[in-house]
Amino acid sequence: MENNYKLKIENEKLDIKLINFKTIKNYQKNLEEVINILNNCSSDFTLFPEVCLTGFDYENFDEVNKFGEIAIKELSKINKSFALTIILENKNYFCFFDNGLIKKRAKYNLFGYENRYFEVGTKPDIFEWKGFKVANLICFELRFIEYWEKFKGVDLIVVPAMWGKERIEHFKTLLKALSLSTQSQVIAVNSTDEKAYSCSFDAWGEGIESNIFEFETKIDFEKNRKIRKKLNIGIK
Repeated sequence: MENNYKLKIENEKLDIKLINFKTIKNYQKNLEEVINILNNCSSDFTLFPEVCLTGFDYENFDEVNKFGEIAIKELSKINKSFALTIILENKNYFCFFDNGLIKKRAKYNLFGYENRYFEVGTKPDIFEWKGFKVANLICFELRFIEYWEKFKGVDLIVVPAMWGKERIEHFKTLLKALSLSTQSQVIAVNSTDEKAYSCSFDAWGEGIESNIFEFETKIDFEKNRKIRKKLNIGIK
């Protein structure tokens, strides 16, 4: 099975779009904006930042949770591939859609005030999408090296975040180090409510960084496969 998998992804590329989304207090308008972006998007995959539909609106947390149900129902109707996090059932869920919700995992490593409001989810794992091995880290989970070891050699690591602007350099450094350590493609988007930042780093730690509203780039999985062969650190 492993050999068939490698042959399947060989020479494949992926067009991605990263959205530096600005969240406002009107949840419905945020959802409509996300849907509008997706409906006008031609990329293979689009990534939005953490809790972009509601933010961490702790003062209206019951309303936030109820809106999560609405959001998943509406986003599941869209015939596109994309990911974001949604608050539901007092958990912060990473939601990966591909013509419907195909992956949902709640944030495991909570940060700061999150511990007062959220229930702990499950540890980050690996799932398959269109023949690619995909992993996910939600914001603060990026700091936990145990996941880096687990994710070595996956095709794509997806990181939606609302990383504090005073620590944004930590975010950038960790993302590039993650790509080098795992020899995987790493894509990330940070909430504009903190600091607009998005990036795509390949297995060589090279790529593109941006603070504009949206940008498109291409992932070359064949290049990453060649990098693993050239710089052999035991990752296949």
